[in-house]
Amino acid sequence: MIEVEAAQEKIRQALTQQKEVEIVPILKAAGRVCAEEVYAKVAVPHFPRAGMDGYAVIAAETQGASIETPICLHVIDSIFAGDVEQEWLDLQGTAVRIMTGALIPEPYDAVIKQEWTDYGKKNVEIYREIKAGQNYGIVGEDVQLNQKILSQYQLINSRTVGILAAQGIETIKVLAPMKVGILATGNELVSLGASLTPGKIYDSNLYTFASFIQSSGSKIIFKEHCSDSMEEIAHQIRERVAEVDLLITTGGVSVGEKDYVPRVIDNIGGETLFHFVNMKPGTPIMASTYQNKVILSLSGNPFAAVVNLHLFYWSTLAYFMNCAEFNLKKRNVQLRETLKVSNIRRFIRAYEEEGTVSLKSKLHYSSVFHNTLETNCLIDQPAKKELKKGDYVTVYYWKA
Repeated sequence: MIEVEAAQEKIRQALTQQKEVEIVPILKAAGRVCAEEVYAKVAVPHFPRAGMDGYAVIAAETQGASIETPICLHVIDSIFAGDVEQEWLDLQGTAVRIMTGALIPEPYDAVIKQEWTDYGKKNVEIYREIKAGQNYGIVGEDVQLNQKILSQYQLINSRTVGILAAQGIETIKVLAPMKVGILATGNELVSLGASLTPGKIYDSNLYTFASFIQSSGSKIIFKEHCSDSMEEIAHQIRERVAEVDLLITTGGVSVGEKDYVPRVIDNIGGETLFHFVNMKPGTPIMASTYQNKVILSLSGNPFAAVVNLHLFYWSTLAYFMNCAEFNLKKRNVQLRETLKVSNIRRFIRAYEEEGTVSLKSKLHYSSVFHNTLETNCLIDQPAKKELKKGDYVTVYYWKA
């Protein structure tokens, strides 16, 4: 069987990275991947500004000031954030009452905090000396003119949007989202809203996958249920694969009598990249190509399916969008309990907190899904290796 990392690489080799670009308003850009390098067209701030409420002063005129020997300056005006610069004649021996963010006029070169004064309105007593540049935000203190503020293929977040807004930028070029189709196979599956009868279950995988995929910024083109019929599975793949960049199927991928997906891929002329990966749960996972599109075929058991999805969807998305930030986050943390040997590599639902990880549940069947709510990561247990309490283990975190 192929290893997880080798399987991920086979998928990457079969993908063509996204080149399609869209222009979107910045308020719709969070979660998207930037398609261009963005440089500052204005300095932030583009004028010297006050770092706090106080008095704009010429620093040299405060030298020697103390509570015992205060320096007295004449207050000639008040300036608030947004006020435009005024022109005054003789500014020697003067100060201007100023508020945080307001423009500091020349030749003032410092702002003395109001707590170091007597809060004077016409004349102010200064009780401490101050150096030039204190509480004085220079031009470009935050962002310099022509500074790169966003790299190509960088994931845009809310902070990025704020930086773009500070530049007066209204729209930005982003990569078009990955288009994904989901096909859930199985005669036992019924749609939400239908009545359950003995032997039937609601199709939860379809909704689990869809919510993860939507949260990643990808676009779901379709999510369909398909019965255990080679003809219907083949028809759905033939008809829908051209609409998407990635087709995900779930169920029908193992070696049972009605596990038809591998045979369908072969019958329609698809190419198998791999089938069966050295991991559990979800060992029978399969990837293939058809009409130059990648088909990722996952287990039908709910927990095995979501482990398959996490280990293979995010790495696929990261490569397709040329953005490593989509990859699963992982850390080495200390184990709080001993885990018995597994014959093959095992991914175990767990909870990491403050650098240690433990198992919240004793139910680890592939068909049990509800206790994933009590977990935030997967322990990566190597094959044929006992993990003892106190050992450091690798964990992969669930994506939000």
